This record gives sequence, structure tokens and C-alpha cells, in this order.
Amino acid sequence: MDISSSFHPFKTVYSYTFSEIREVRSRIYGSRAVDLGLMRAIYPEGGLDRFHEPIIDQLIEYNRSSLPALSGFTYRYPTAGSEEGIREVMTRLSTEGVGQIHVLQGEYEGYKAVAETRGIKTTELPQDFDPKDIASGSYWFISNPSARDGRIIPDEYINAICEAGHYIFYDLAYLNSTAPHTYDLSHPNIIASVISFSKPYGLFYDRIGFAFSRTPAPALYGNKWFKNIPSLLLAQELMKTIEPGFLYKKYRPVQEQIVGEINMLYDLGMQVSDPLLLAFIKNAQSLNGKQKNMIAPFKRGDGYRFCLTPYYFERDPQYEEIKTALAAIAGYVRSEKGVKNAD
Repeated sequence: MDISSSFHPFKTVYSYTFSEIREVRSRIYGSRAVDLGLMRAIYPEGGLDRFHEPIIDQLIEYNRSSLPALSGFTYRYPTAGSEEGIREVMTRLSTEGVGQIHVLQGEYEGYKAVAETRGIKTTELPQDFDPKDIASGSYWFISNPSARDGRIIPDEYINAICEAGHYIFYDLAYLNSTAPHTYDLSHPNIIASVISFSKPYGLFYDRIGFAFSRTPAPALYGNKWFKNIPSLLLAQELMKTIEPGFLYKKYRPVQEQIVGEINMLYDLGMQVSDPLLLAFIKNAQSLNGKQKNMIAPFKRGDGYRFCLTPYYFERDPQYEEIKTALAAIAGYVRSEKGVKNAD
């Protein structure tokens, strides 16, 4: 299929599992590694409690060039993706009496959704706000690279919020899917951070994540027992196999080609975002009515963001094989529904 045959990016960001990642996953799940890992977690007695610790140490070392200050966060937890870390830090804020958080317009919707379940109000502000205009002591949830458009937010911008007396929860959901970049997490007002293997490595359903905090997150304490050992083993193997920056170096030209072909067909002025999965349009004023209608569902804040996963899928060497498997699954689901309806 020619990817230019229709305009079909995703509005929601669905991660893409590149073939190199699928190979690592198959190697772990298709061998005795999981069984041996589970035994390693049980014997000697109590091994399960600390099983995640060397893997988190490995994660800190793996990301040392991009996150040199990560080791300064004393409290470290394995989580089911970044979402669990977001939820439970939000839980802690709620118990401490925090009634409001701030986000940038067009930010990740999950912050507001989780905040509502904790009785916390979410206030959106434009990117050009002055943090000094807000009473000090407010809490901010910021993704970097930003979920707004997939561009990296400069350290100076984030540190200015901290210097104005505000506190930041730092979401690194797209870490390791961009060109090499160093993120400064050293400011003491950056209270917590999360890392996920979902978006950069396409392991959304494997639920691999880690939370780092300067103070305890009590709701995450039980994760030393209730954690997914096979997923941690997969994370460990992936960090041994895939060097930071490898996927970006290989697939950035593909990302540029995809966006180039979309622009060739639709003349949208779309640009590649910093993470591989995304593209954006900052200014749509020069577009005609048809073009504006086409991109309207992708509006975020003052711009537009697009997930390129369908285009990667169609370029995958195993595209036909995967498509056939998906069709078989869809047929099975339809037949099961038919049986139930008949009953």
C-alpha cells in the first residue's frame, strides 16, 4: 500500500513496535529467560523484594548522558508504564491537600483525567505565560518532549517555572525516541519523574515503567512485591541489546520521508517532531478550508499534532504477515460476537 493513498495519522498516540524490539521481546518470552527470572526472584527467600533494584540501576546508567541528575532521586519504583506513576504521585498530592495542578494548553489529557479522580482541578495556561504571574507553590505536570507537538522544551523554560517557586512533575514518556538530548532534572523543585518503555519502544501492553521521586510515594511502596517480573526482564534485555539513539538514527530518515510524502500530497506544511512517532503543524493560517477541515481533529493548544504509527506499520517488512494476523483476529472476534448474539 502506498502511504500517500490517504491521510490517516492517528489522533491518539499509539506506540509502534519496531522490528528490532519485536525480536528482543520474542527472545525473552520465547525462551526460558522468564522462568529462570521468576526463580531468581524467589530464591533466595526475599529476592523478589529487591529484584527491580539492579534493573533500575541499569536504567539510570543507560540514560546517564540524557538524564545525569536522575540518580539524585532517592525513591525509585517499578511501575506499570508511566501512568501508574502519574496516578500515585497525584494521590500523594491529594492527601497533602493540593487542590489544583497546572498544565500547558494541549498537554497530555491523562493528567486532567487522573486529577479529576483525586478531586484536583486542572488549569491550562498558554506556553508564553509568565510563571511569576502565578502565586508560588503551584504544581505543574509537564511532558518533555511535549505531548502538545512532540518538541523538546528547553531547560531554561522549565527551570524558570521552578525558580518562580513552583513544583514540577516531569514526564519523560518519549525518552530515547529523539536525537541525543540532555534533560536537566537537577532543580530540587522537580519533585518526581516517570520513564516509560511504551512510546519509545512500542511496549505499551507490556507495561514497563519507572517512577522517581525526591520524597516517598506511599501508594507505590507495595510495588516491590506487586510488579511484573517478565516485563522487567524484557526491559533489562532491551537495554542490553538496543543502544540509546539506535532507533532514532535508523528511523529518523523514515519519519522524514513519511512527512515529506504527506506534504507532497496535501501541501500541509507538516514538520517532523523530535520523537519518531510524531509530526506537527504550528501555523495553519495559510491553509485553505479543505486542508483546515482535514487537520481539525488533530488540534492541540495553538497547533496540531499527528501520530505517524499507521505509516510505520505500512512500511514494516512484516506488514502483510501482521495484516493477515490482524484480519484473522478480527474475524474470530466477529464470529464470537455472532455466537453470543445467537445464544
